[in-house]
Amino acid sequence: MAVLLLLTPVDSHVFASDKIFSGMRAYFQDTTRMMPDTLSRSDTLATEGDTTDTFLETEINYDAKDSIVFSRVDNKVYLYEDAKVTYGNIELTADYIEYIQDSNMVFARGVKDSTGKVVGMPVFKEGDKTYDARVLRYNFRTQQGYIRRIITQEQEGYLHSEVTKKHSNNQFHFKNGKYTTCDKTHPDFYIAMTKGKVIPNKRIVAGPSYLVLEDIPLPIGVPFGFFPIQSRQTSGITIPGIGEDPQKGFSLDGLGVYLAISDYMDVKLSGEIYSKGSWGANLQYRLQKRYKYTSRLSADYQREVFGDKGSPDYETSRTFRISWNHSQASKANPYSNFSANVNYSTSGYDKRHGQTMQDRVSSNKSSDVSYRRSWPNSPFTLNSRLRLNQNTRTRNVDFTLPTASFNMSRQYPLRGLDNNSQTDWYENLQVSYSADMQNKLTTKDTLLFKDTKFSDFRNGFQHRIPMSLNFKVLKYFNITPNVNYKGVLYPEYIQKRWQPRYYDPELDSTYGRIVEDTIRNIRYAHSVEPSVSLSASPKIFGIFQFKNPRSKVQAIRHVITPSASLSFRPNLGGMTDQYYDRVQINEQGDTRQYSYFDGQLYSPPSSPRRSGSINVGLNNNLEMKVRSSADTTDELKKVKLLDNLSFNSSYNLFADSLNWSPIRFNGRTSLFDNKLNLNFGGTLDPYALNDQGRTINTSALKASGKPVRLTNFRVSTGIQLGSGGGDGNDQGRGQQQRGSQAAQPGQQQPGASAPQPDAGGDYNYFNIPWSLNLDYSFNYRKPGFESTITQTIGISGNFSLTPKWQIRFNSNYDIQKNKIGPTSINLTRDLHCFTMSFQWIPIGYRRSYNFSIRVNSSMLRDFLKYKKNRTFYDNF
Repeated sequence: MAVLLLLTPVDSHVFASDKIFSGMRAYFQDTTRMMPDTLSRSDTLATEGDTTDTFLETEINYDAKDSIVFSRVDNKVYLYEDAKVTYGNIELTADYIEYIQDSNMVFARGVKDSTGKVVGMPVFKEGDKTYDARVLRYNFRTQQGYIRRIITQEQEGYLHSEVTKKHSNNQFHFKNGKYTTCDKTHPDFYIAMTKGKVIPNKRIVAGPSYLVLEDIPLPIGVPFGFFPIQSRQTSGITIPGIGEDPQKGFSLDGLGVYLAISDYMDVKLSGEIYSKGSWGANLQYRLQKRYKYTSRLSADYQREVFGDKGSPDYETSRTFRISWNHSQASKANPYSNFSANVNYSTSGYDKRHGQTMQDRVSSNKSSDVSYRRSWPNSPFTLNSRLRLNQNTRTRNVDFTLPTASFNMSRQYPLRGLDNNSQTDWYENLQVSYSADMQNKLTTKDTLLFKDTKFSDFRNGFQHRIPMSLNFKVLKYFNITPNVNYKGVLYPEYIQKRWQPRYYDPELDSTYGRIVEDTIRNIRYAHSVEPSVSLSASPKIFGIFQFKNPRSKVQAIRHVITPSASLSFRPNLGGMTDQYYDRVQINEQGDTRQYSYFDGQLYSPPSSPRRSGSINVGLNNNLEMKVRSSADTTDELKKVKLLDNLSFNSSYNLFADSLNWSPIRFNGRTSLFDNKLNLNFGGTLDPYALNDQGRTINTSALKASGKPVRLTNFRVSTGIQLGSGGGDGNDQGRGQQQRGSQAAQPGQQQPGASAPQPDAGGDYNYFNIPWSLNLDYSFNYRKPGFESTITQTIGISGNFSLTPKWQIRFNSNYDIQKNKIGPTSINLTRDLHCFTMSFQWIPIGYRRSYNFSIRVNSSMLRDFLKYKKNRTFYDNF
């Protein structure tokens, strides 16, 4: 038990322990006249009518594990081992604390244990702030203190100082300080400050400062320092970096301004400039509201100069890229949604500034901005989209501005009319509605924002009203009559005519030709298309069971699903004849049918000819039931031998030749507990070829003795291997994050305990996290007499040699060309407060590397970094 002693002038010390002494309180008041340097009366919490001077605003609580000693000689209280003193929102803990009652002063320090190590050093907490120290003096009345060797966290960073003075307004003056984002007690790096001042939640202002790395002072210093430690965003100047490019010269990169417009919005404007004339500008915009939406806009413009002016290799280019992503929270509005995913760039931007291998080699890009609107308890929906498809290789751009659709989901108008619980066959009549419009432009990317006019766009409108009824006959046959109304609004139409004599000045000859005239006049075309279809798709099961009950394979099941359907649409006759005409195509007088609406966004309402087809298919599924050798129960495990093997073809009832379509087959399966995937497919043509390699209306069996021709066959397989059945990424990333993240408020602070051990101490070096993906693809094509074969092998993976090393690689090999394809190797090393990365493309015309070391903290990331790279332009 703890012992409380009242000491006489002859001091004596008695120490007892084992039980925590707690609950002792003292409320100190001084009724004598206050000294001038004490608090004024207005700083106390004296109640109305109280005429006494109260030095303290609230009571002081203290306890200790070992003992509490009162001394009447100097009016002090001594607290030993796990001592704690609390005063309002202030808490002080240490293994030794002195409390001076006369001046309301506390003194705290650590004590030496049996090994000579100082333990139980003071930890001072005030509100949400924590200060670790060696020695601390604090006056509860003046709220001022003196601290030696303090460690405290300020936002993302940590402040160390040898001598610190705390003022009543919570500001600090310090001497011989260190500022770092490393959470170690002995930091890996820091900015040494001779003196400075801390204004909480605002800034740290320092005198002459210099950088120290691994206890080595570097010749990098400033006469004064300014470190923002605000919890909210603030505007300011971004720090530039200095670099060099072999072709563009020395550079100043990243100089700009950051504007914190509000808690939801900020903007960053930055630029780069090179000594040989190149320059660039970058815009970053963010708008984010929690539980509502997130929007990010990025724009980059580059004006580059290569070579010396007047030399043969002199070249200039202007490229840009725009990226915009907007997403709406799912619960923000269940009936309305707006989203955007825009990724547009000029053809040369990705080749020069692509961040990944995929960015540099990909030629197709797409952008989409969409809005969806629905109404509660209503079948109607409205969708509007803006689309842009870009091919950087051909420089073609398909721009749709906009496309809009209005739809009504499937409705059953006859259900519930007879007020009975059964559904009659005619109640399955269903009707729906859809309408959409488009405004589309196809052009080159160089002309998109220059010579484009509204007349260059193609546009139109169409709507449909489909009605159908499905009922079953003889259990297996489904009959579905359909009636489909289609109406199209065209802004223009064409008329074709034969021009018998046309003089071509380039050829200096006269010949006949077809002339096409465009009449810009709105025209509406519509039709009603009746049709009927008959289909059947039964399932046939075949099961083979093994007689031996101890056999590992107990049964094999084969499921065959044949399918056949017949569809027919009658000749519409004069209903659509008004939309078609015939035109002479040669001097012999031969004619050909054409539609007034050929080449429009929407096809003509219907063809006047009758149509009919028979579609046949065959699906196969093969499974077996096996008994686990380790399983002593009667439970069986299902294993798929063949997920699917399908054959499909169709027969055109009214075609004058080539009635059968090519037979297409596809299959897939997975082996070894889904680690190995196998996909294959191909095309079989039942018709023969003529001498020119064209398909003719003669069966392949009659021409070559073979029932079909194999025109295409493809197979692809891939295997995924990894430690513990996984890819090893989670452990590697977890180790990296654990080493790089700084302690957050509320976590254990450095200095309060012994330094953290190396993360590799509990790492199992005989179970290295790794993953390996192997892919193989084979493609055979023979549409005519010539065949082509393509074979590629791909390999990718990652592994962690240690908890802080991460290695990733990706490559492929073209077997036919005997050539290695794009290859990349990425190495990452977690250096606790820093991250080292190395990206290397060792072969090909894009050979390059990028090496960087940068601090993990976002506050100092743009300031403390080192970069060295070689771009693929250096290869030329």
